[in-house]
Amino acid sequence: MTSTILTPQSPRWKEFVNALGKACGFREDSDTWQCDHDYRRAEKIMLAMGGIDIPRTLEYFQSNGGWCDCEILFNVAS
Repeated sequence: MTSTILTPQSPRWKEFVNALGKACGFREDSDTWQCDHDYRRAEKIMLAMGGIDIPRTLEYFQSNGGWCDCEILFNVAS
């Protein structure tokens, strides 16, 4: 099985972003959320999704301003 790098162009990107937003507690009716300033939620989601090259995906996130779970949503996903 080939592992892929997860980017906004990936077919599974929306699945990932939706799961990460939910894991961080993002809601349209609230401006509060949870972030531990690491990748614990993103890594857990990618592991559950399967087929994702997690180390290379995290490198991609970092090179695009995603230094933690919430910054993936604010900087990489936007």
